[in-house]
Amino acid sequence: MFYSISKDKKPQIIKEVQYDLKKLEQFKNIVIITNINLDKIIQTPHLISKSPRHDFYRVILEFFSNDEFKNGIHETAIIEKNSIIGKNVYVGSHCYIGKDVKIGNNTKIFQNTCVYGKTEIGSNSIIKSNTTIGSEGFGFINTGNELFHLPHVGSISIGDNVWIGSNSIVEKSHLDQTIIEDHVKIDDLVQIGHNTTIKQFTQITAGCVIVGRAKIGKNCWISPHSVIDVGCEIGDNCIVGTSSLVRTNFPNNSVIVGSPAKFLRKND
Repeated sequence: MFYSISKDKKPQIIKEVQYDLKKLEQFKNIVIITNINLDKIIQTPHLISKSPRHDFYRVILEFFSNDEFKNGIHETAIIEKNSIIGKNVYVGSHCYIGKDVKIGNNTKIFQNTCVYGKTEIGSNSIIKSNTTIGSEGFGFINTGNELFHLPHVGSISIGDNVWIGSNSIVEKSHLDQTIIEDHVKIDDLVQIGHNTTIKQFTQITAGCVIVGRAKIGKNCWISPHSVIDVGCEIGDNCIVGTSSLVRTNFPNNSVIVGSPAKFLRKND
C-alpha cells in the first residue's frame, strides 16, 4: 500500500493493490510513507513507518485539515451557570449545556446538541450535531390506570477521547451511572440506553441500539444496525455482525452473527 499527493496538492490514496513502484518516479514533489525500505527499488523520497496508514493521516491532519471549529462558545448556545466548562472547549450554535454538566478540556460539542442531567464528559472528546446526552430513559410501569414513567435520577460518565456521532442519544441511568469509557467511538444514529456500560476502545457503528443495562467489553466492534438487548453482556474483543440481535451473554473473543445472534467462531 502507498499514498501520494496529486498534482493539485490534494491528499489522495492511490491504490491498495500490487503495482510497479517505478511508476512513482514520474511524480514530482512527493514523499512515500511505507513500512519497507525502497532504496534499492526507486529513487523517490520515502519515510519508513511502522504504521503507514496512521502516519499518512497524521500528515493530513497537520498540514491539510482546515479546522474551523477551534474553540469558543457560540452566542446562541445556552450554558447554565453552574456547569463547568474546561479550557479550549468548542460549543456550537443552538446547543444547551445544563447546570449539572461538566465538560473537560479540548472537547467539542457541535450544533443543536443538548447535554443535561448529571453528566460528565472528559477531555478531547467530540459530540456531533443534533445529539442528546442525559435524556430520560424509556421505562414504564402499568399501574392499571396509567403507564407510570420510572424516574431516571442517575448520572452519565463519558471518558476522554470519546466520539459520539450525530443524531445519537445517551440516556441517564435510573439510580447509578451510564458509563462510556475512554476512547470509545460511537457512530451516527445510535441509541445508548440507561445504565449501560461500554468499555475502552469499543466501536459502535451507525444505527445500533444498545438497550438498557447492557454491558459491552473492551475493544469490541458492533456492526451497523445491531441490537444488544436489555441486560446482555458481551466480553472483550468481540465482533458483532451486521444487523445481529444479541439476546444472551457472550464471552471474550467471540464473533457473533445472526438474529437471534449465535456464536460463529473465536476472534483470534
